Amino acid sequence: MDLSYTDEQQFLREAVRGTLDREASLAMVREWVLEGDVDLAPAQELAVRSGWTGIGIDEERGGQGGGLLELTVLAEELGRAGVPADPLYATLLGAVLLGSSTSDDAAALVGAAAEGETTLAIVVPGDAPLDAGATGTGPHSLVFGAPLAQQLLLPTDDSVVSYDAAAAEVVPRLMVDRTRCLGDVTVPDSGGTTFAGIGGAALSDLAAWGAVVLAADALGASQRLLDLTVEYVGQRVQFGVAVGSFQAVKHAASEMLVAIEGTRAAVQYAAWAVGENVEGAHTDAWVAKSRAARAANLVADKALFLHGAVGYTWEHDMQLLFKRAKSDAVLLGGAGVYEDRIADALQLV
Repeated sequence: MDLSYTDEQQFLREAVRGTLDREASLAMVREWVLEGDVDLAPAQELAVRSGWTGIGIDEERGGQGGGLLELTVLAEELGRAGVPADPLYATLLGAVLLGSSTSDDAAALVGAAAEGETTLAIVVPGDAPLDAGATGTGPHSLVFGAPLAQQLLLPTDDSVVSYDAAAAEVVPRLMVDRTRCLGDVTVPDSGGTTFAGIGGAALSDLAAWGAVVLAADALGASQRLLDLTVEYVGQRVQFGVAVGSFQAVKHAASEMLVAIEGTRAAVQYAAWAVGENVEGAHTDAWVAKSRAARAANLVADKALFLHGAVGYTWEHDMQLLFKRAKSDAVLLGGAGVYEDRIADALQLV
């Protein structure tokens, strides 16, 4: 089994990184989320212009093709750049959920999402996996991507009900990590479109996709934190030498690297396994999210320590990645949530 990225996947990474370097540098992200009012629309507009809204969606449904591996390449680069991406992720995951329906209306909604003509959000509390379920009209807290969504998808036991977001109550939540797009949602008592036949299996698959995507985003943020830290300790001088030459600093950076590379292996394998519907793939997704969450916390803390806390100041770009890594660690469920699932799957309890 060869899990190396293909030439096409490597080209995708290079293309996405090149676009982000030109059109969504950390300086630009700072203007979007830190200068005055938070404005997440430019990032979503960039995703639409670049065709990212169709990645992982079958070409016959109007998408760009590819699968979860391609989506994790995109997510890793967006996490690395600190670019607001929740509306994009929520739309892509909503399209994955609707893709399990045979309804023509569902197919039309998937096509519109892939073309960037509409945005989706799944009405599940943002601190829980996407198969946690949402009961009643709400309010449902911290729904992923809700403030920019045009269609809200409410999972039930055996169907998904789609509501026009304009008819719902969506209260945006301003987070410490200002690259996030979360809101409290109350859907109407009636008036939605029901897509039958989307039940527990589809939601479990969706939760696995969501876990792997967020793990990839955390991986990208963690890698950028390490890159910024290595650059900083190589330049900062104490006692006439660069602090990066100190043994304790080398050890801390090495721990960061080990955590990142372990996460990279877990994310890449899980993306392949879930995308190919390998037996036990959901457990691999839980491992990837749990590993990424713990690695993101460790890397963020050590990056801050090695920057001497200057990295958390408003003027320093590192704070954007620090907060992104920390929020990735808990969004759609923290490490403990997925470790409980791993224990259940392996019958450890």
